[in-house]
Amino acid sequence: MAEVVIIGKPNVGKSTLFNRLIRKRKSIVDDIPGVTRDIVRDVVKTDSGCFNLVDTGGVFEKPEGKIEEVVKEKVLSTLENADLILFVVDGRKEPTSEDFHIAEIMRKFKDKVLLVAAKVENDKVYQQVLPDIYTLGFGEPITVSAEEKRNIDVLLDAILEKLAQLGADLETQEEEEEDYIKIALVGKPNAGKSSIFNAIVGEERAIVTPIPGTTRDTIDELVEFEGRKYLFIDTAGLRRKSRIEEKSIEKFGSYRSVDAIERADVVILVVDATEGITRQDQRLAGLAERRGKATIVVYNKWDLVENRKEREQEFIDQFYEKLYFVDYSPVLFTSAVKGWGLDRLFTVINEVYESYTTKVPTSRINRALEKYLLIAPPPSRKGKKLRIYFGMQVDIKPPTFLFFSNRPADIPESYTKSLRRMIREEVYPFVGSPVFIKYKRSRK
Repeated sequence: MAEVVIIGKPNVGKSTLFNRLIRKRKSIVDDIPGVTRDIVRDVVKTDSGCFNLVDTGGVFEKPEGKIEEVVKEKVLSTLENADLILFVVDGRKEPTSEDFHIAEIMRKFKDKVLLVAAKVENDKVYQQVLPDIYTLGFGEPITVSAEEKRNIDVLLDAILEKLAQLGADLETQEEEEEDYIKIALVGKPNAGKSSIFNAIVGEERAIVTPIPGTTRDTIDELVEFEGRKYLFIDTAGLRRKSRIEEKSIEKFGSYRSVDAIERADVVILVVDATEGITRQDQRLAGLAERRGKATIVVYNKWDLVENRKEREQEFIDQFYEKLYFVDYSPVLFTSAVKGWGLDRLFTVINEVYESYTTKVPTSRINRALEKYLLIAPPPSRKGKKLRIYFGMQVDIKPPTFLFFSNRPADIPESYTKSLRRMIREEVYPFVGSPVFIKYKRSRK
């Protein structure tokens, strides 16, 4: 599929334009320069075909820190494989030295560059700066205002026309996302999520540095392993709400992480093995469980733990103690740096997803229920006998069971938990998957 890359200095409207073209809010947008750090991809669908659109971090002329340097390197490496480049400038202001710095870089790719003047809401202001924009050497720009949806169709037509001229591959139909197992990597900042993500996808899509909170956007990558497709979603690390300033960039990143959990089938909770399971890890596991997502717990940075073999049971015990509410989850030990445990991760994902999508026969449920009711009938409530007559599985993703009872509102939560345990032990284990139970009133 053809790849179109958006490039420009910080805060010229690249991410707003990206979101407008893909028709959803994916890249984080803020007035603070340098908000976008990671390479964020999505598909633009048109009547003429589909193409990949890539949002990049703002290119600083003179990076001041390690992260800005890494961002610039990643952006420049992305240009080599691009079929088309959208060079975005601010249509309200004269070009700065950073614009001219990027223009010099773009000379090498001039045949596949479209100049775009963004934030053009006022034609009079734009006409005043147009002569200076011409001096960049890429002719007259296409003017847009992503905020006001102005000229977006004009830009799309220009992109499609240019791609056709360059002989780029425009796919007529995007693969259905439902063919993929969707997996979200979540965890505290600096637990190693991005390192695992990069090791799995085989390239440095997410920026990895020792600085907590480096990843802000969610990043999707389709991976094929042994004939099966997986959509991995790397996310920003979540800290406690009290440590995140309202309306801060990190706040937007935390929303994206919650959204990634919502989109996923399987949530991989990445725990820093050098710290163990924290309250924030418990909160994330609880969020995944409440949203009905399958879960896998991964102790990462296992290479940094001393006496690993002797202490493995200690970590498993910690899992059962602190994440008892998702005790059905598999536990893995990995080192993204050393590559330990990553092949095993795919096997476990497959097992968990199979549980998540399994539907068991009604006859099996009721054979188990009949035996269980003889051993542990539901408790009487206010002198009135509680009865459960019949059960059936009514849904998958997550597996959901419906039981018919004479007094469903009086069934205590403790008995619901025991029914859930009965299902796992006598009907199907549902490894890694939550099991939801509902009740319906019935006379028999």
